Formats: sequence, structure tokens, C-alpha cells
Amino acid sequence: MAWIIAFFVVAFVVAPVVWVMPTPAQRRQARLRQHAQSLGLSISITELPQSRRDRVRKEPTRLAVRYCLPIVRQKSFYRPQWLIWREPPEGEEAVSERCPAPLMEQSAALRARMTPDMVALESGAEGYALYWRERGDESAVDDMAELLEEVRQLAGGERYVRK
Repeated sequence: MAWIIAFFVVAFVVAPVVWVMPTPAQRRQARLRQHAQSLGLSISITELPQSRRDRVRKEPTRLAVRYCLPIVRQKSFYRPQWLIWREPPEGEEAVSERCPAPLMEQSAALRARMTPDMVALESGAEGYALYWRERGDESAVDDMAELLEEVRQLAGGERYVRK
């Protein structure tokens, strides 16, 4: 009887420690995000941009992971915000009309380079970002960083380097 009681006491002490341990999927995500940060990308979990139709219908937003290549902000320079969908939602253009001309010309090639788990490319105040579902490995993060760097070169902007 004493052994059974001792077993349950040890189980109650060890159980919370097991719950705190990250799962293999969480470890993989952490590795991907650390690798992305080592490449100079910033990572955030944010709402996926909605199509016009979803906004009108007040559809619930979905969360996505946003990998961003930060660029230096210029006070006297307006940077247009635009979006390039890999697969545009119904009734939506694949490339927004505010997209710069060099990107507009290369949009088909950029969309072809996006993997099925990449949702959209975006330009915002922070820099150039890619919405991704995080289904891949470190090589997918490398490809994503190369794609964002190519977008930066086409659209302009000086890369922000953290000190």
C-alpha cells in the first residue's frame, strides 16, 4: 500500500513538469523561428489579411505567422502598402493595384516561387513580409528569406540591420 501511495505522490510531482515540456512540433517551430531570426527576419503571429468580400461579410479573421524583412523607415518617403496573393480569394485580384511597377512585372514569377504553404507577400510600414503556415524546414526559411530580399531589391528600401 505504501508503494502505491509513493507512486501517486511522485506522479503528481512529475505530471506538471511533463505538461510544460514542448512537443516535437513546438520544438520544430522554435528552430524555424530561430533560424529566421538569424537571417534577419522578424516573426509575429498576426491576423491574415482579409479579402474585400470577407470584410464586407464580417467573416472571422484567421491567424497566420508573418515573417518580415525589416527595412529602414524614411520620414519623407511614403511607402505604398500592397499585397500579392499566391492564390487570390474569390473576387480578389492576385496583385493589388498599389504594387510598384517592377513588382507588377515580376508578380507571376514571384507567385510561382511561393510554396503552397505561403499565403501572401505584403508591403507595410515595417518592411516586406510573407504570411506562412510554417510547414517546412530550414531550407524553406532560406527560400523565404531569398524571396523577401528579391522583393526588397525590386520594390526598394534599405535593409534594416539590428545592432
